[in-house]
Amino acid sequence: MYSAQQIANQALGVYQRGVVECEKCRSPIVIRQPGMVSVEFCVPCPKCGHRGIYFKRMIYIEDAADRRVKPR
Repeated sequence: MYSAQQIANQALGVYQRGVVECEKCRSPIVIRQPGMVSVEFCVPCPKCGHRGIYFKRMIYIEDAADRRVKPR
């Protein structure tokens, strides 16, 4: 179920994304659906290309503005 905060964020046009930090260059790696990843996952860094193994507990959630240009 969705919490009241998640419903309010969706009404405001805010979505949540997960972010992990690259082990090599410390740049952020964005994960679109953080709830769908397994306990241990592997993603490449968009900046340096390093492919690291990360754990679900390493993900921090941040709110991002809605990317839609036109309102629905």
